[in-house]
Amino acid sequence: MNVLLIDLGNTALKWCLPGDEDTPHTVVHRDRKGFLSTLYKDWLTVKPDFALGCYVTAPDLALSATNFFNDHGVRWRWVRSQERFEAADYALLNCYEQSSQLGSDRWHAMIGAVDAYRGQSLLVVQMGTATTVDSVLYEDHNVYRFIGGRIAPGPTLMGQSLVHGIQSLHGALGAYASQPTKTMDAISTGIVDAQVGLVVQAYLQLRQISKKQVLVVLAGGAARVIYPYLQTAVPKLVVRHNLVLRGLSALVATEEFKGWS
Repeated sequence: MNVLLIDLGNTALKWCLPGDEDTPHTVVHRDRKGFLSTLYKDWLTVKPDFALGCYVTAPDLALSATNFFNDHGVRWRWVRSQERFEAADYALLNCYEQSSQLGSDRWHAMIGAVDAYRGQSLLVVQMGTATTVDSVLYEDHNVYRFIGGRIAPGPTLMGQSLVHGIQSLHGALGAYASQPTKTMDAISTGIVDAQVGLVVQAYLQLRQISKKQVLVVLAGGAARVIYPYLQTAVPKLVVRHNLVLRGLSALVATEEFKGWS
């Protein structure tokens, strides 16, 4: 079966076939028009039998894609968060108070991180429009438990909120400095420190309760900006993009997906 995997985010849509999660096709859709005909032509080229997608924003684009699948006889499903994900050799439990309220992108990113890095607790950090920091506790017998997470504005949104909210501020953001002596440098430094502090606080709390070492998995458009500063603050850190697509690919291998298809 030819399965099309789709990660529809705030700014970009990424898609691939299982096995190509590290090199997906990317279409920036935010504030753009006229890209759908090329996107749908590319999808027709791969001739999918089933489309498996994740989205929490851009409902109009998701509806357009759904109509496209219906028009071309492609079975489809937009996934949601679940109480439990069961793979052949591991399980991930969702301990959100109401599991359905957890963003499906966060849930499938956690699945993707667990699928990539077994045998340890994970702090899954995605830095985009928002920064999400999700704690996955490793338990015995290949069972992982999502115990909670944090959400804050991403670096770009933090900067925009200050510049737009304070009339006296204008111009491009500055550079990071250990002791900033210019206002725009002070803003950039504050943003970086806020993002790093958010991650470090979650890391320290997860490390206190984890029997295993904690690996921080960093992804998202702002990851490259924050990585150099975060690298000195936590002992184990990796950058791994496209976690949602990897989580969807893991779902394709489950008995649950076989029931859908």
